[in-house]
Amino acid sequence: MLEQLSRAKFEGDVRRLSARTVAHRAWTVVSAEYPILDVIFGHATAEPLRIRMICDQWNDLPPSIELLSTSGVHLRSAPPNVGSIFNGSAHPSTGRPFVCMRGSREFHTHSSHLGERWDGYRGKSGMDLLGILEQLWRGWKRAVG
Repeated sequence: MLEQLSRAKFEGDVRRLSARTVAHRAWTVVSAEYPILDVIFGHATAEPLRIRMICDQWNDLPPSIELLSTSGVHLRSAPPNVGSIFNGSAHPSTGRPFVCMRGSREFHTHSSHLGERWDGYRGKSGMDLLGILEQLWRGWKRAVG
């Protein structure tokens, strides 16, 4: 996809992220400039989780999703007590824990999910950048309470 089209699609998705949603969810937006959407999920008692979505070629490709500490260091293991969307094993491409969920590049490129092509999900409800971010937050929130 041409970078200009990818950028326009990214900016259109990110523009819908409201200050009210950010405050209500206890999120901190670290960056929302193409091609990076970088958000910290805050919590009163659990360790925060930082999600960096690398959205080059959005939405021809799903975002690559990195799991980070609040300081921006890649996690060496999946966040504790989280559900099945956070896979603690090393992804073949990155060698790091990864998000194993429809809508993440790591999911769609993993050998166990090659039959679940991004084309089958792209453009569907909940598969825009904010929908994917919301799914990640809900999965993490369920696990940490």
